[in-house]
Amino acid sequence: MDIRPETNINMLLKSIPECSEQLYSFKQIIKKNSTLESIAIEANIPYTALKYGIERTLKRTTQNPCNYEALRNKLIKSDAVNIAGYVNFLWQNEFVSELKRKAEAEGIKLNINIFPKHAKKEFQNYLAICKSPDDLPEILIGKGFSSLMTQQFVENFIISGYYHNPHFQYKTGNVFKDSNIMDTENHYHPFAVEEMVMVRDLTSALPTEVPSTWGDLLTPQFAGTIMQMGKNQRDHFGFNMMLHWYSKFGEEAITKYAENVKNKQHFSYIIKNMATNNTQTSPINIVHQFASLFIRSEAREKVEIIQTKDGNPITCHFFLAKKDTGAASIQIAQHLYSEEIKTILQKCGTTHITSNHLFSGNKIFQWIGWDKLKTLPLPYLKEHLSEIAYQSYKVS
Repeated sequence: MDIRPETNINMLLKSIPECSEQLYSFKQIIKKNSTLESIAIEANIPYTALKYGIERTLKRTTQNPCNYEALRNKLIKSDAVNIAGYVNFLWQNEFVSELKRKAEAEGIKLNINIFPKHAKKEFQNYLAICKSPDDLPEILIGKGFSSLMTQQFVENFIISGYYHNPHFQYKTGNVFKDSNIMDTENHYHPFAVEEMVMVRDLTSALPTEVPSTWGDLLTPQFAGTIMQMGKNQRDHFGFNMMLHWYSKFGEEAITKYAENVKNKQHFSYIIKNMATNNTQTSPINIVHQFASLFIRSEAREKVEIIQTKDGNPITCHFFLAKKDTGAASIQIAQHLYSEEIKTILQKCGTTHITSNHLFSGNKIFQWIGWDKLKTLPLPYLKEHLSEIAYQSYKVS
């Protein structure tokens, strides 16, 4: 399907219902004859951001079609504890094995579907068109700012109360006490965090002093010094960082940051190029904490992880539990706070919620907050912030 300004929204939704997720933020102004262009004008948003979001959804549904009934039968087994979602690829296999071991030891039948990166899009399509909580597992596991945080999902299944469960016991580590890491409404249950870190490449000249805070990266002195994770083309421009800047400083920060980014690469290429002093290196590299584990041994003396005064931005690994789920489901979800799971995660650079220390060594962190996340117009916001970034980014 060719997406044009005159594309009728209702016809689009009838043909590709998965697009409802992308258009959900504008449902109140969609009328019988609304087009993509008319919605963009009425909502005062960039048409190109709306267009790219729809095109991404079309690509996802075309390349990863969802057989709804077949996937529902895979996700929901009436005689089992059903779990589905996404986790970090580094610890996925051990994580699943440990939950299976726990279930077997307790005599619990477990139906677990943790989708690896190459298979997650079918599940994303499923979530985009799911309307009934009966078609969702008792336990959902997510990471980052995922399909479990879209405005559509939040309104249909979170605010409505389907996933609200306070029945979990654990002790947060010292670094997380007196912070905003917990969801006081007991919808989202974080069990681990991933930090974003700045890695200084000492072989690449930095024309100014080493940044001491994340806000320093928005100043003109750092123009052309930053390597950002992502594809060096139009994508979500490292949405974890974009959302951090937007949450803390507003849209202006997106422009300032994008102007300072020299290049964008997959984290594996950033790590590969570190300490080589070639054209693909940058003095400041923004990566996930776990990516720093892959820095080559011969390069480690030529790089350093910057200890920031304001703490690193984080994303959460979390789970959702249905309010009416049984004791067996609670028991399995409770195991996410166990020492066994903690050990698996932390050896891969992920800080468990019961740990007293962040993996980076920092004593503080920066987190957007669950209350704010529940109000954001996701997934459209990804396209909106990317559009702002690409107005300022100079592709190398």
